[in-house]
Amino acid sequence: MHCGINALCIAFDFCFLNGSHTCRLRSGDIVPSNTATQCGLYEMTAKKSCSGGLFITSQRMCKKTVSNLALKKPAKQSSTWVEETSSANFAVDGNNGTDFIVDKCTHTGDGDTNPWWLVDLQADYFIKSVRIFNRGMDIHGIDTSDRLRNVTVTVGRTESDVNTPCGAFAGPGTLSQLVVDIGCSSVPKGRFVKIAKTTLALTLCEVEVFGYSA
Repeated sequence: MHCGINALCIAFDFCFLNGSHTCRLRSGDIVPSNTATQCGLYEMTAKKSCSGGLFITSQRMCKKTVSNLALKKPAKQSSTWVEETSSANFAVDGNNGTDFIVDKCTHTGDGDTNPWWLVDLQADYFIKSVRIFNRGMDIHGIDTSDRLRNVTVTVGRTESDVNTPCGAFAGPGTLSQLVVDIGCSSVPKGRFVKIAKTTLALTLCEVEVFGYSA
């Protein structure tokens, strides 16, 4: 990796993952350099140019945000109220309308006291945030937005272990906040994203997942 010009040898520095670097003389000889300023300067510059992305220090690499990783990806949920009108796939169909009747949203089954919804991103990503479009008022004037409460978002690399915390939303949801953004402070790596709650009925009109390629 080219880091810049080292005045001690008037040649190029090359960074390595352990933080050391080597000076390559114009004659072709290779001499270890005793200064790490060029690698440090490179990293600082790279971080600035990675605005809006994730700079992986160990790899000295910028990962740019990939928009809505969940769109049209396979999804499932702990139970389903009515398959034709409330299946898990309605949260990744690209329709972010919030009317349950008109736009179609997910809905877990009656009696499900620990409902969850899960999407398979089909590859590992560093997860930055999850956006939930909550259920709002429907064409009959019924408002159930307050059902979105005590929600947790977790990430995992296998479907059987989706337990790495991303974030949470205490709620309750309101008509004035139908779009809920949950940031992942630790930027966990995984293929599966799970939304769960500990109260009855999980309803999601759309879920968008944002992150970086792993």
